Amino acid sequence: MAVFAFLVAAAAGYAWAKVISDHDPNADFSSYKTYGWLERGDANEELLPDHLRMRLRRVTEEVLSEKGLEPAPAPPQTDLFLTYHFGASEEFAVDYVGYSAYQPWGYGYWGGYGGGYTQVRRYTEGTLVLDIVDARTHKLVWTGWVSKEVRSVNPPGDRIEKTVKKLLKTFPPKPPN
Repeated sequence: MAVFAFLVAAAAGYAWAKVISDHDPNADFSSYKTYGWLERGDANEELLPDHLRMRLRRVTEEVLSEKGLEPAPAPPQTDLFLTYHFGASEEFAVDYVGYSAYQPWGYGYWGGYGGGYTQVRRYTEGTLVLDIVDARTHKLVWTGWVSKEVRSVNPPGDRIEKTVKKLLKTFPPKPPN
């Protein structure tokens, strides 16, 4: 299942997806005009199916293009390097489901019954991390990650698109006032 953990970013369009980002406050994001993908060649990269890797990259490139960044024609002209990581873990959710019913007896509401039960559910949570590195200084200038419950190993393209757009919503960060 870890092979498809990246799909956490696309497996389900649930509102409870956790999206977090951070950036280097000293980085001048207005100076960045081009980007290139940092090829890692690690085991996770090879295990991710080609069609999903291509979809992730295509949507990321479309979003960056909308934000005014262009792919660099050659590595020496690259301002930013992009790379992503993914992983999955088994998680547990403990929920209490309660219920009650009251019957009117005499004046007002008196009596009734209530109860409930505890439910434990196991699920796979996947995380996609997108890192953006300054090509000149080799320092991380922005990172964003999204975590969701993985429900599908082959999500539809529109879910990937929505998730990547949500992930990159805060890139580039707004300059301080």
